[in-house]
Amino acid sequence: MRKILIIDDEPDIAFYLKILFEDNGYVALTANDAETGFRIAQQELPGLICLDIMMPRKSGITLYRELKKDERLRDIPVVIISGVESIYSFTGKQFRRLIPDQDIPEPLAFFEKPVSVPSLLEFLTKTFGSPTGELE
Repeated sequence: MRKILIIDDEPDIAFYLKILFEDNGYVALTANDAETGFRIAQQELPGLICLDIMMPRKSGITLYRELKKDERLRDIPVVIISGVESIYSFTGKQFRRLIPDQDIPEPLAFFEKPVSVPSLLEFLTKTFGSPTGELE
């Protein structure tokens, strides 16, 4: 079964996504802050990370940078799911302003909160196939 790690400081959102993913055949892990999320990612090596941008203490952008610089974690796809106004401002040139390191790729996808369940599930299926299949 594919593991998805949800890193979001809003417990209701993390729980909602966990249930959504589990109901659709995925194993879902949650973390309510960046430090815990990084630790779980190192221990579990999930197939996908869903990451919020706005979190206290350490932002999702900082965590994203750390994930992509870590040798064991850098190839794990990351999807940004955030309530940040105009989430699409995190793409292209705007993304490079936040993370100027050219070796760090943009996230795989962006979804705005409240997330569209059909869009998110369709994305997962198109990108990764069935929950029990291999990541490509």
